[in-house]
Amino acid sequence: MGTETNYTSTSLNQLAHTILTGFGCNSDEATIIADHLIDANLTGHDSHGIGMLPLYGDQVRDGNLIPNQTPTLHEPIGAISIVNANRGFGHRMALLALDHAMKSVPEHKVAVLGLRNSGHVSRVGTYSEYCAARGYVSIHMVNVVGHPPLVAPFGAREPGFSTNPISMAMPVDGKAHPLLDIATSTVAFGKVRVASNKGEQMPAGCLVDSDGIETSNPDPMALNREGALSAFGAHKGSGLGIFVEMLAGALVSDDTVATMEHLPSGVINNMFSVIIDPAAFGSSDDVARRTTEFYDFIKAKPAAVGTKEVLLPGEPEIQNRTTRTHQGVPVDNETINQLLECGAQFSLGKDYLQGLLQKQD
Repeated sequence: MGTETNYTSTSLNQLAHTILTGFGCNSDEATIIADHLIDANLTGHDSHGIGMLPLYGDQVRDGNLIPNQTPTLHEPIGAISIVNANRGFGHRMALLALDHAMKSVPEHKVAVLGLRNSGHVSRVGTYSEYCAARGYVSIHMVNVVGHPPLVAPFGAREPGFSTNPISMAMPVDGKAHPLLDIATSTVAFGKVRVASNKGEQMPAGCLVDSDGIETSNPDPMALNREGALSAFGAHKGSGLGIFVEMLAGALVSDDTVATMEHLPSGVINNMFSVIIDPAAFGSSDDVARRTTEFYDFIKAKPAAVGTKEVLLPGEPEIQNRTTRTHQGVPVDNETINQLLECGAQFSLGKDYLQGLLQKQD
């Protein structure tokens, strides 16, 4: 099993910021991306955290991910806004696109966003939190093109779509409370990468081999893209994943995973978002009150035998943020080596980068 070390989130953020500036990102963009990635680590989503940087570096070198890009903000049609990210870093492009779309909310009480041709947007829950901080309910669906699909449709032995995540949240006191952030696969591909780096096996129900038979070995998928991820909930998750492809791909974009060319190290995201002003349904305070009442109703249910407490969507992330802020963020040695090597490929000294890291006391 790969050895892990707990690092301070501040030092990981500095490492990420330094590598991103090595890619050519200006300081503001590097800050947005680094904050996004390290917050993903803090919430426990290591699959979407700092370990993504080596892939981003490959994409920058290949010309498929462009630092400091300017998005094309199309004039809204009613409440619908289309934004072309022009393959800029998705962490920043998505925020600019949401800001553009939300300008229509005061008039229409709703905004529908189609974000096209974006670099990896990473943890989609970030955008639900972003909208909730402004008092809005939101739903976001993201497809993944630019590389072969990763997830086997129900009953298939070969992949037919990618992890196609969905996020949604209700705003209460400026926070996403509760927050649902899920892939339509059983796990994100990044969790397979992390398991492979750590030398661990995958839990049951996550992977199938090239014959469509369940496997727990992450290496063929992580290293050679052999086999496929499984959709969660059998035919139900498969159906959701297919409809994410329809909405974020067939509706929003020019391509679905069936038609988009495969790029070297390519990860292109399209995002379909619906942003709603709860005041259109009555008082925002009343909506928040009803949300909290239902939240408390669920929390009051007695826990099942063997379970400590009933958790609502978003609570594991809240707990992980608290724990990892105080105890540090665990990162395995293989991921650290990959980060140092990535930086070296952009003329950053490995010893210098290693020196930025601080272990949590």
